[in-house]
Amino acid sequence: MKRFRYGFGIRSKLVLVSGLLLTIPWLGYEYVSEMEKFLRQGQEKTLAGTARAVATALHDRPKLFEIGDPNLGHTDVYVRSLPAPIQLDGRLDDWNEHGDFARSYGEGDLLENSAIHTPASLSFSHNVGRLGKYLYAMFLVNDDHIVVRSMKSPRVDRGDHLRVAIATRDSGFTRYAITLAEGGAIAAYQLASGLDTTQVVRVETRLRGVWRPTEQGYNLEIRAPLSMIGARVGFAVADVDNESTHEIEAVIGTSGTDTIDELARVFIPSSEIELILKGLMRTTSRIWVVDARHRVLAQAGSLKGQDRSDRIGIAPPTGLMHILQSAEEQVLRPVYARVLRQPTDDFRDELSEASQLAGREIAGALSGALTTRWRLTPDNRAVILSAAHPIWIEDQVMGAVVVEETTNAILTVKNLALERLFTIILAVFLIGALTLFIFAARIASRIRRLRDEAERAIDAQGRFRGVMARSRASDEIGDLSRSFSNIMDKLHQYTGYLENMATRLSHELRTPIAVVRSSLDNLKLQPLPDEARVYMERAQDGLARLNSILTSMSEATRLEQILQNSERETFDLCKVVAGCVEGYKAAYAPRAIELRLPGQTVWLDGAPDLIAQLLDKLIENALDFNEADSVIVVELGLDSANAYLRVINQGPPLPEEMQGRLFESMVSIRPHKGSSEPHLGLGLYIVRLIAGFHGGQAYAQNHHNPAGVAVTVKLPIVEEKSRSWTAHTQLS
Repeated sequence: MKRFRYGFGIRSKLVLVSGLLLTIPWLGYEYVSEMEKFLRQGQEKTLAGTARAVATALHDRPKLFEIGDPNLGHTDVYVRSLPAPIQLDGRLDDWNEHGDFARSYGEGDLLENSAIHTPASLSFSHNVGRLGKYLYAMFLVNDDHIVVRSMKSPRVDRGDHLRVAIATRDSGFTRYAITLAEGGAIAAYQLASGLDTTQVVRVETRLRGVWRPTEQGYNLEIRAPLSMIGARVGFAVADVDNESTHEIEAVIGTSGTDTIDELARVFIPSSEIELILKGLMRTTSRIWVVDARHRVLAQAGSLKGQDRSDRIGIAPPTGLMHILQSAEEQVLRPVYARVLRQPTDDFRDELSEASQLAGREIAGALSGALTTRWRLTPDNRAVILSAAHPIWIEDQVMGAVVVEETTNAILTVKNLALERLFTIILAVFLIGALTLFIFAARIASRIRRLRDEAERAIDAQGRFRGVMARSRASDEIGDLSRSFSNIMDKLHQYTGYLENMATRLSHELRTPIAVVRSSLDNLKLQPLPDEARVYMERAQDGLARLNSILTSMSEATRLEQILQNSERETFDLCKVVAGCVEGYKAAYAPRAIELRLPGQTVWLDGAPDLIAQLLDKLIENALDFNEADSVIVVELGLDSANAYLRVINQGPPLPEEMQGRLFESMVSIRPHKGSSEPHLGLGLYIVRLIAGFHGGQAYAQNHHNPAGVAVTVKLPIVEEKSRSWTAHTQLS
């Protein structure tokens, strides 16, 4: 029986349905995204509240905004607050950690020069900062030849040196010279007033510093008390290259150092504001205070190096969650690290050491409104939220408080939520999918078992082999199994009734037929008119045909009974076939019958008489359809396990719709030619029964070259009785 090929089975449908579970991660992601929006709104409100609180502490305090000249330009000196002390070692590494804000000075800042000066012989970079009570300054000098002044020389201009001019807090003007000494030491001297830059008044011990030679020149670091610094300051580097004449080749400076008017103006942020910020700042934020001209008055906090572990707000997992977390750490965390954007402190902060701030939020605050702004860092690695609140003095905006914070904490919480969510969803999905798959496999197994039982209940010939087992399950498949079993029982009873009908009809009709036959025989002995004898002869012919039909029906029935009781023996199939064919040649002469046998003995386990009867039916069938003057071929072929008995006749081909039904009972395709012999279609049915008794099968197919029909019976041979079988004979 041909099995049905499933195009889309139950398991496939359940897999499709379980695929709908994938919508759960999407819904979870949308939920986390909404949560992130609420967290951002909360962060924005919190930062705005912090900015309002700091601004409230600075309201109506005008002294904090008395910063001297309000017209400071971009060339003036802005003294930044340093977050950590500077080590006076001449290396400048700690300056780089605070940001690269050094200004460069070169040929355009030349104050003095001699005839031998070249533009490439002198330049420097400069930066200043404040920490506590001290001002720190660094100078990275490019000098093609360093000349160190001898400590025995009375003049400070006998070597390379730094000139420092300061406008003191009492409106005075003081100049200093810092000379390079052996071993990296410096010597600081206060110079006399006037234009003479060489006359020393005294040694200045408050100026401390160290210098260090480099490949391009030298580095110089100095420290001075803030109390020495007034509203103006100037720095100039003097270069002496001729060690014999000690002539100054060039002087390059931040400004002139000879008069107070030449000095650059100094802006030092308010230390009082910084103290206020330190008391109010949050450890996760950076706070700025700017004046109305966007200049930074104070700054506290940092956007980097924040510890976000205390802000997660998620308790350590226990139980099953602990197991899931362990699996997540080992397997899923590397995947999450690649898929999810991770928070990082390694981003470019262009405002970390800024002296002026600009932006939409600051402009809004200076116009009198609380303003917030989200922005990406220049390297797109972090998102920064800024909230700016105005600082009021009476009815005038004097500045603004700017509070900044990254979204790293929110991103951390979001990532953790997504990781936990997807880990749990993945576990639930796997368990659910596995459960559905097992459930589908069990249902499919029960259905396949029901199918196999239904197929085993009927053999290839359509006979019942046994009754289907009744399932005790209370579900729909159990109901279907019991329905199939009931149907099979009823079909079994009905087919049994049909199978026994021929025997009952044969038994019941023989007595009436015998009565009719004896009556006709007695009537034949009586004198009858000629017209009456014609009708009597027709009745006798019909009676003979009816008797032939009953005989055929009885033959099939008897054969089924004989097959149940037949004894088996091992015999040579070639001898049986050869003997039968010789008899057919004599019986059906002049019809031509050709025999083809293999050149070896073919042993078969069965009943020789039944094989002879099988061959009788095949020859009768071939004679009925064979064309006149054509040869009927009886052929016996072999392969390693089976013998193939084939009878070929030349004649009309089999209709396609009959090729599979030809061996069924009561099926015939013989054309009616006025023959007196009735044909019930039992001949090939008997062939099928005998073939099945010998463990074989029978089939018919159209034969080409010449056109006709070949009926083949496949019979298993007895291998241990075979002497030496050859390859399967190629059948024409």
